[in-house]
Amino acid sequence: MKLLNPPNRSITKLSSLDELCSLLGVQKGHLLYICYKRSDELKYKSFEMRKKRGGFRKIDSPQKGLRVIQKNLAELLEENIEFKSCVQGFIKERGILANAALHKKSNWVLNVDIKDFFGSINFGRVRAVFIAKPFEIHPDVATVIAQICCFKNYLPQGAATSPIVSNIVASTLDNRIIKHIRNDRLLYSRYADDITISAKRIFPREIAHISDGRTIVGEDLANIFSRASFEINDKKSRLQSKYSRQEVTGLITNKKVNVPAEYKNKLRTAIHHWADDPKEAERKYYVGILGLKPEEAELTEDGSKLKRNIYGRLSFLSMVKGCDDPTYIKLILKMAEHDPSPPKFIKSIKAEYKMYDVFLCHASEDKAGIVEPLYEELNKIGVHAFYDAKEIGWGDSLIGTINKALLKSKYVIAVMTDNSVGKAWPQQEINSVLNGDISGGTKRLLPLIHGNKENILNNNFLMNDKLYVEWKNNPQEIAQKVKDLLAQKAEQN
Repeated sequence: MKLLNPPNRSITKLSSLDELCSLLGVQKGHLLYICYKRSDELKYKSFEMRKKRGGFRKIDSPQKGLRVIQKNLAELLEENIEFKSCVQGFIKERGILANAALHKKSNWVLNVDIKDFFGSINFGRVRAVFIAKPFEIHPDVATVIAQICCFKNYLPQGAATSPIVSNIVASTLDNRIIKHIRNDRLLYSRYADDITISAKRIFPREIAHISDGRTIVGEDLANIFSRASFEINDKKSRLQSKYSRQEVTGLITNKKVNVPAEYKNKLRTAIHHWADDPKEAERKYYVGILGLKPEEAELTEDGSKLKRNIYGRLSFLSMVKGCDDPTYIKLILKMAEHDPSPPKFIKSIKAEYKMYDVFLCHASEDKAGIVEPLYEELNKIGVHAFYDAKEIGWGDSLIGTINKALLKSKYVIAVMTDNSVGKAWPQQEINSVLNGDISGGTKRLLPLIHGNKENILNNNFLMNDKLYVEWKNNPQEIAQKVKDLLAQKAEQN
């Protein structure tokens, strides 16, 4: 952490309360009244929120004038302070995604959680940190700053000042841990109370090790927390090897940053239930799953609260996996199908993903002999086909365009020849469609085989139960079969 000392807005060496009030844009009498005369009941509204992994989190929400003063103080501190790159929480342009990306492809990842992070930062610690270097604020002024920030002798969750003040107080811990692990070439980051230490090679036993299935944090590292007046939550300490699922701030980091399967499954279920009965789905989610009382949940008559929650989760999925991710697009289109008033960006995605009748999956060697004549025949009889040579332009995203086309296609013709056996790219497309079939998707895979049938099918064992058609230079016959299938599908719908 270092001070930036912006002109006319510097908080370094504040010597009087008048200076502080000038920077905060508040009258001294008003500030003192709110801090020292107003009752706790008028300062904060307190309530509990259920945690994702059980238990409750107490939220203390500042009221009226105090909320404005805290917001102004938080903005003032943000202008004056720059945190080290290891600090990922509560800082613009940083966050859980950037934090997780720091530790991807590691041999070992250690997660350590600070117990009662905000609650352990009391009035005395806040006051002391502003009196000390680099701030060197007059003790009387530091006392008022601590009074603004603290409630009942702790940092309240819900106050605008708590995130940045907690980062200031925890900077001592950050510096000591970085110094402690430097010689072992370990990487350190902290997102609020969630600390991560990773190693590209071996993980030093004296830092942490696993014993009888439990992660044991080394004595020297534990002492660093203790000396910085923080306590480790031993139940949440986890040392994860690359052969197990490695998580950093809730994201998977083994090979690339990804969303856990449980997150996607729960989101898929929420969308399914919302599409079926929005009002009942909302009640089940907030009352049944989150455990809120109906009067606390503020339920809506049309399920719009859950709908906003779902779109928020979809935005998070897009942020992590990208807006071209097949899972994201499939779930977005599911919402678009049932939402009569979707957000504007949903309408554009829905238009972009207008359906193809058939996707032609092939190896490059089969283009001239099989794919092009089949594509021409399909076009002649009005079947809208995706053929990469015709649809992908110079500069387009190859992977993104193909993923979109796979999602948009009603059928996928897999041209399977001696050329395509063992080729990674067509096999990825085939597996994507087969996985959709297995998980209850509506797409159908149509195998088109030319060459050594036994060898081709042996290399595609998942397709052994699929009826196939052989290529015998018969594009007209195959194109007509596809048109007949499309007609049958239309009748069924």
